[in-house]
Amino acid sequence: MRRTAFTVDVDRDVNVPLPGKRTAGSAPRDGDGSPRFSSSARGLILLVELLDELGIRGTFFLEAEAAQHIAAEVDLRRLLRGHEVASHGLSHEDLTGASTGLPFTDAERGDVIDRAAKVIQGLTGRPPRGFRAPYQHADDALYKLLAGRGYLYDSSATDDIAGRWIGPRALPCGLIEAPLARGTDVRGKHIHSYLWPMHEGKRRPDDYLHLLDQYDDGLMVLATHSWHVVETFAGPLDELQVEANLNAVKAVLEKALERGLKFVTLEEHVGGDRHGE
Repeated sequence: MRRTAFTVDVDRDVNVPLPGKRTAGSAPRDGDGSPRFSSSARGLILLVELLDELGIRGTFFLEAEAAQHIAAEVDLRRLLRGHEVASHGLSHEDLTGASTGLPFTDAERGDVIDRAAKVIQGLTGRPPRGFRAPYQHADDALYKLLAGRGYLYDSSATDDIAGRWIGPRALPCGLIEAPLARGTDVRGKHIHSYLWPMHEGKRRPDDYLHLLDQYDDGLMVLATHSWHVVETFAGPLDELQVEANLNAVKAVLEKALERGLKFVTLEEHVGGDRHGE
C-alpha cells in the first residue's frame, strides 16, 4: 500500500543558524535578525485548516520555543487535536554543531531534548514520540539519546527511492528512521520531498506529484515549514501570494488523494511496525 505522511516543521520564521550561537535567529528584516514567530503562527493555522478540510491527519514537529510564542495567541491543544505532535528541538539548535561551530555534549543534547518534550507536552497535553532535528542535522549519538528516552522514530534523514519503495528503516540503536524522500521531477532532475522550493517559486505541484508516482509501496514523507506559506527567504508575502501558496499545497494533497494514496501520521505508521514492508 502507498502511504503518505504530511509533516510540518513549526519553528521560528525563516530560521538561520548563527555562527557562535546555539539558538537560531530569523533571516534579518530591516537589519533585525532576532527570532520572529508571527509567520509561523499564521501558517500553522492555515495549514491545519487545510488538512482538516481535506480530512488529513498531519504530523507537526514543534520547536518548543516557537510553540510557546504561538501558544500565547493560539490554543495549541485545541488547534492540533486530531493531529500528531512531535519534537523539533528547543530553540532550533543545530545539535551537531555543524552550522554553528558549537558542538553539544551528550548531556547538553539530552537536556535540549528533555526540555523541549516538557514544553510540548505542557502545551498540547501529549508527549512527543517523534523527532526531526533542526536543519536535518542528526547523527548516531543523537539517535541513541532519542532511543534511550523512549522516542519511537526520527525523521531527519533523506533516502533515495529505490526499487519503487521508500519507507522507514530500523537503526542499530533501536530507533526507527522515517526518512524524507529523494527522486526526480518532471524534467528528470533531483527533487527532495520538502515543499519549500515550491513556496519559493522554484517548483510546481506537478513536480511533487511526479515524485509521488515513483513508489509502489511504503511511506512517502512530505514536509514543509509553517512559516513558508506566509513568508519566503525574500520576505513576507501579500495576501494573493499567501493564497496561491496555500492553493499549491492543496493541489499536491488533493491530487495525492485522487491517486489513492493513504495519508497517515508518522506515529500511526511507525507504531504499526510497518518499517521494511
